[in-house]
Amino acid sequence: MAALTAIGISRVAVALLNRTLVLPRTVTRVPGSDFDGPNGATIEVRVRQPRTAKTQSSAGAALVASTADEVPVLVSLANLYDLHNLTDQEANFEIEDFASQITLPQVQAVAIAAENTITTAMNALTADLSFAATATEADTKATILAAREALGEANCPADGRWLAVSPSIASRLLEVDLFTRVDASGTDTALRQAMIGKIYGFNVVESNGLTTDTAMAYHMSGFVFANRTPSVPRGASESATSTEQGIGLRTVFQYDSAHAQDQILVSTFAGAAAVYDDADESSPADNFRFVAMDVASS
Repeated sequence: MAALTAIGISRVAVALLNRTLVLPRTVTRVPGSDFDGPNGATIEVRVRQPRTAKTQSSAGAALVASTADEVPVLVSLANLYDLHNLTDQEANFEIEDFASQITLPQVQAVAIAAENTITTAMNALTADLSFAATATEADTKATILAAREALGEANCPADGRWLAVSPSIASRLLEVDLFTRVDASGTDTALRQAMIGKIYGFNVVESNGLTTDTAMAYHMSGFVFANRTPSVPRGASESATSTEQGIGLRTVFQYDSAHAQDQILVSTFAGAAAVYDDADESSPADNFRFVAMDVASS
């Protein structure tokens, strides 16, 4: 499909459907500057391990030193982009509002792709808990409480706990009497950020980037997200940087003389990873910072 011609076209434009980006605000962000210099597109994030104090065996006995213990988590940046070739015909006869018809869809496409690096990391995890196939209030409460207990036993701080849910799980939560809805609390800012409420100490956000019938309970340290705005190219005729819902983007305008067309490139660097507290990520015992949930097969 292409842009509609101006002949007989109504001036009413149906709004562009795009999801609200919320997950980057709920995880640990790696500064884009960490990827400078020799580091390249992949870096290690340090996961510090807790220390255990020792007891002196007797008065005057020698003390035993403990070593620093850290586990690496690799975060790699992918070059995410949307390129549009604007021909002379399109520019002169088809495009009426460049910002809304070309730039806005490009910007939102790249921003969503950046958040998808987080949902990809979440969707790849095997479920630790399952909701019953038939939704009931009692089962929803029990499953969320079990996730809360798991994070508590792993010493995850009460502050910074999140529950990201797909729309189908959001519907289950909205039927729970203990669920505090944001729209009932008078705070509209959180609604715009897709935060739908609170339950058992979790801030609940809805994301349709998650696989249907899944949810993720996690401390903000359970996932790391990196985003870097690309540098301004020397050969571009015009370029600009911007932020879309917390995602840094670069827009480049250049002319392709070989095909007599303008090119508009919107891009960003982004990547995410789940945080394990052991180098062996295959063991469930390594997971202390998140609890993956799905719906049991009927």
